[in-house]
Amino acid sequence: MRSFRRSIAPILLAGALVAPASRVSAQTTEPRKGAGLGIQLLEAPVSERDDPRARVYVIDHVQAGASFTRRLGITNDTPNPLHTELYVAPAAIDGGAFIVGARTDKGELATWGSIDPTSADLKSRETRDVTLRITVPKNASDGEYYGGAVVEGAPQGGGAVKVAPRVAIRIYLSVGTGSAPKSDFTVSTLRAARAADGTPTVTATVKNTGQRALDMSGELVLDDGPAGLKAGPFAADLGTTLGIGDTEPVRVVLDKKIPNGPWKAKLTLRSGTLEHAVSATITFPDAGGDARVFEARPVKGKTFWGLIALLLLLAVLLGLLLWWWRRRKRDDEDEEEPALAR
Repeated sequence: MRSFRRSIAPILLAGALVAPASRVSAQTTEPRKGAGLGIQLLEAPVSERDDPRARVYVIDHVQAGASFTRRLGITNDTPNPLHTELYVAPAAIDGGAFIVGARTDKGELATWGSIDPTSADLKSRETRDVTLRITVPKNASDGEYYGGAVVEGAPQGGGAVKVAPRVAIRIYLSVGTGSAPKSDFTVSTLRAARAADGTPTVTATVKNTGQRALDMSGELVLDDGPAGLKAGPFAADLGTTLGIGDTEPVRVVLDKKIPNGPWKAKLTLRSGTLEHAVSATITFPDAGGDARVFEARPVKGKTFWGLIALLLLLAVLLGLLLWWWRRRKRDDEDEEEPALAR
């Protein structure tokens, strides 16, 4: 991983040719019309079945010395036959972006992983299953490793410049004993801004406080605005990836018609099954004005309040049952006393 990170600058150019795996449909071999060259994940580990990220990316936690496979589907959604090469390349997280390196870059997953077959000639509109295999050495160090399962087409285009179509599925591999490391994040501030053209934005400062990389998504809802207005939900910009310990902005773009406020803003962010919500009372500046930063406060989840409500309901039911039992006992005693008197 270190050798790959040191060469991050030239890798940005290669990474620009790699489409994020989230743009490729998961668990289906049906090609998307006009998608060109495509690759998709066709199976996920049972242990990660509740994680939506694991249905798109290769995500797993294994011990050193373990080996596993994943079934992938590659598609040529073009009108012409296409020769493709298949391989595993190293990847890095930099500036909130997941960057897959070139085939010649060095890294652990490039050594540990392979795709069978290593090449394929695809007819127009053809989809074919291939197998990704990753074998972790017994002496591998604990930690999280990043890579991409890549399918690369033959260079295309006229003239002196030809571009090789290249797409990849992200690989997030955690190595270590015991259960998988925990994921977590915090949101410290919400920054309200309005561009010169009047477009308002809310940008959250998010820090990865766990031991796994995160892919952020979420939405913003505005409430208690001027004259009681409500607005949203507005989707957060996709594509922000947080490496372990990284802090990055996650931005939400709103409608130009949104007045300045004040508003009660609630932002819900998630990565896989992990979800946190924060709130703040925010006010947007005028168009082109200075941005305003507000402290984000955690919002207690519905599960917490649902548990409290359930406990209160149980307490009330128990009280009614106790009252009924005492009343019944007292009535029985009243019926027995005349019989004894006779």
